[in-house]
Amino acid sequence: MTSKLPTKSPLDLFPYDQHPDSRPFGADLAAGKYVFVQDETAVIYVLPETEGHLHPRVLGGARPAAAAGGLTVDATGEVTEIDNFSGTFQFGPEILPQVRDALLRLGGRVAANAERPFTY
Repeated sequence: MTSKLPTKSPLDLFPYDQHPDSRPFGADLAAGKYVFVQDETAVIYVLPETEGHLHPRVLGGARPAAAAGGLTVDATGEVTEIDNFSGTFQFGPEILPQVRDALLRLGGRVAANAERPFTY
């Protein structure tokens, strides 16, 4: 049996559709800035950061999350920044190690100093 991560519901409970550009993180992710949401099975879904209030549309349906924030991928494919900034979920910086671990398990490379904790 697969263990599930603890989650919390979004502050915005409107059941938005999942954004068509939302996808699971993978080593093939193009360089850029992304918002992310980690689901209860530790999969991290990303969406290019093109506008505000995207976190509720990463998973859609007002689904709860185990972590949320933003990340930056450089031209070499390395994740150079991970933060916990999300007005929709407002997780504390304690989620950053679990996000780093999940990115590595999903085939990513993460810079040693990538964590950028945000305090609400």
